[in-house]
Amino acid sequence: MVSRDTKLQIGLVSVVIIVSVLRPFVFPLGRLGSVAFFAGANFVILGGAHLYLALVDDSETIPVAARWRYIGVAAMVAVASFLREVAGRTSLGSVTLNQLLGGVLAVTVVSYLVYEARAGYLASRQ
Repeated sequence: MVSRDTKLQIGLVSVVIIVSVLRPFVFPLGRLGSVAFFAGANFVILGGAHLYLALVDDSETIPVAARWRYIGVAAMVAVASFLREVAGRTSLGSVTLNQLLGGVLAVTVVSYLVYEARAGYLASRQ
């Protein structure tokens, strides 16, 4: 039996693909709009199903608190990808914003994985 998460994910990815194909013809965007659309589409693909299920308080397969943590990381990745594309070449001393955001993303993803692994371990011990 296909889970509710999978059905939502398939639906969201289908909608993103259809909108991505039709977008240039229906509402053409400039460079900044295209970058924002790309970041938003990535967030919808990565976190859309989790966002919906967290809002309706569904913890069928994943606890709601874990869904919110994942949504936070997915939102951060979307914002960072937008910033990297828009202002990535901006220098802050000898470091570019692109390098700084890459480091922040790496630390965030590793911290998230460690936190979730620890939370899963602690949950299994109870």
